[in-house]
Amino acid sequence: MEFTREPHRFFFNDDQGKLAGEITFPAINDDQVWVIEHTFVRDDFGHQGLAAQLTEAVIDAARAEHKQIQPLCTYAKAYFDRHPDTQDVLVTKS
Repeated sequence: MEFTREPHRFFFNDDQGKLAGEITFPAINDDQVWVIEHTFVRDDFGHQGLAAQLTEAVIDAARAEHKQIQPLCTYAKAYFDRHPDTQDVLVTKS
């Protein structure tokens, strides 16, 4: 699935143009860290792996743009826990 990107947001709409899913990630620390604060997939689009694809889109963008991620929403936290190969983009605590 192709997602539309806006500043600090990936989303997709259904055929009628209504929001069907999104992930938001405002920036902090001079735009060096993206905070995944919200992941949403409408019920009729559920169980298709779309939340994972949205999360992966943010991860891919963070890698390409040399950003770190701080997952705050419960879905994103669980995703990072289940995918140890994504740890490279997580905020490192000093």
